Amino acid sequence: MKNPRLPSAPRTPRERGMTLIEILITTVILVGVILIVMTILIHSSKLHSKTMRRVESQGDARQAVSLLSTEIRQAGADPHNPPIGVVPIVAADSVTLHVRSDLNADGVIETAEPSEDVTYFYNAGTRTLTRDPGSGASTVLANVSAMAFSYFDAAGNPLLPVPLTTANAALVHSIGVSLTTVGRDSLPLNLSTTITLRNQ
Repeated sequence: MKNPRLPSAPRTPRERGMTLIEILITTVILVGVILIVMTILIHSSKLHSKTMRRVESQGDARQAVSLLSTEIRQAGADPHNPPIGVVPIVAADSVTLHVRSDLNADGVIETAEPSEDVTYFYNAGTRTLTRDPGSGASTVLANVSAMAFSYFDAAGNPLLPVPLTTANAALVHSIGVSLTTVGRDSLPLNLSTTITLRNQ
């Protein structure tokens, strides 16, 4: 006698496998999430690189201005006894500044570092600020899109015209420096400062 086939019990949802459509939907969702995460990571990496380049550009500009400020402040130092009559500003216009000092009080203007005879020059063609200690010019700051020196007397009045005459150069009490640097993928950075000569 044949055993009647018993109807199989319906499968519970837990026993049921995933359909092809469910797998496809899950895959699309996962790919979408991965793409979003990758986009965020790439954007963050680019932003970080851009920020680091800007910080580096700012650091270079501030370091150059710091060096320039130190040497301008010292211009005219003449502690030798008797004084040798150091002329603080030898030449000055809007893009060139030549200063002298006798820092070691030996009565001689040295051109070996640390130099006592320094010329700063901004070349708009090459977009560089150079420093010449008397032994040859070298670049202290690149990617300078604009730079200007300005000169003031003890009352804060601008000394004009430039280049300064010998008489006006002797009246310089402070020097204004303004510059703009532009690095790769970075916004322009504007720096300006006024430096007072200690020995005037």
